[in-house]
Amino acid sequence: MKIDIRKFLTGSSLLFAILSLIFLLFSSWYDGWWISPLTPEEGKILFKALSGSRAENQLEATVNYKSVEAFARTDDGREFYMLNLIKNKKEKDPNGVDLGGDASVDQRYTSVVFPLLFQRGCHPVLVSSPLSTFSLPAIEEEWDAIFVIRYRSRRDLFNIVTTEAFQKAWAHKLNTVEKTVVIPSSPILPGISLKWIFGLLLLVIGWLGHKFIKRQRRQGISRRNNP
Repeated sequence: MKIDIRKFLTGSSLLFAILSLIFLLFSSWYDGWWISPLTPEEGKILFKALSGSRAENQLEATVNYKSVEAFARTDDGREFYMLNLIKNKKEKDPNGVDLGGDASVDQRYTSVVFPLLFQRGCHPVLVSSPLSTFSLPAIEEEWDAIFVIRYRSRRDLFNIVTTEAFQKAWAHKLNTVEKTVVIPSSPILPGISLKWIFGLLLLVIGWLGHKFIKRQRRQGISRRNNP
């Protein structure tokens, strides 16, 4: 059985080959195939970066050194999710009514951090405001916001939090935060992946392109048969 290379390199076959290559390149970037696990020394640097410096008017956050050390030591190079529980400081007027935090600080923080996330294949999965809890004690009601961030790898977290831009933005953000809890987790049953959404989009493009190519060929054949 002979394969006509010229026919393969034209039309729908070429289109699907190009789309497959695009998906392969995107997957390698999104999953970070080349990224190496953190070293114990980098775990110490990560601990210092997460601890940072705390001004008197900022929240007192204690970072568990053993947890950060184990986080680096058990790095498998795969993606993980970070749960962030945040309670904002409440500014009150003379009548005791909550005025909320400084929105400009949040915008400044996200304008710095989100680009650092996106360029490394990391992104928010869930951003929500908690409702009243069904259980007692109602500890969930203390939180004002819940974030779940997908990180491509633990090294990406390391590379983000050790940048000067992040450290400056986080210092400003701490001015509005009263309490925060950060919990990293490894996915057991991951949700919908952005990679597969992108792959589905490429399939749709391929299907539409295939239909268009077939129609163009039929029109070409029709013109040749009916000059």
